[in-house]
Amino acid sequence: MYELGQVLKIQYTGFKHYGIYVGNGTIIHNSKKYHRVEEIELEVFSDNRNVQKSSIKADNPALAVQTARKYLGVPYNLFSENCEHFVRTACGLEKESTQVQKYLISAVGVGALLKSDNTVVQAAGGCAAVASMLTPTEQSPVKNVAVATCLAAGIAFLASKKS
Repeated sequence: MYELGQVLKIQYTGFKHYGIYVGNGTIIHNSKKYHRVEEIELEVFSDNRNVQKSSIKADNPALAVQTARKYLGVPYNLFSENCEHFVRTACGLEKESTQVQKYLISAVGVGALLKSDNTVVQAAGGCAAVASMLTPTEQSPVKNVAVATCLAAGIAFLASKKS
């Protein structure tokens, strides 16, 4: 079924929830509902949803399970200790939440688009929002946003100079 140390995910409206399979039909995840990292049955984790394999992987799955167990009881925090932060840390990867990054960048970008009177800032903001949401799932949007925003701002700046 699932391999020891495999990162699994379920889709909710607007976000994905992650956990690490630790064997015997159980998974460790950081639960927003229960405000902590906990070990539960896979069936409970699934919440009657389709469980999928994530592209987030550990080089050493057994070590990821061992590390995940050390986090049992750690409190949940959306911006610093959510389920994605947890699985990435347990897998020995950079501690980040690409989902949070996408939403924050999009919010700032849309804000710049709607609130600025400067066409260059508007173009950059709109482009940042679009680029972040178009970044593939489980990949950080930061690089894509930086490149796309610079291009959009440059084009808007050059276009404004021809007027």
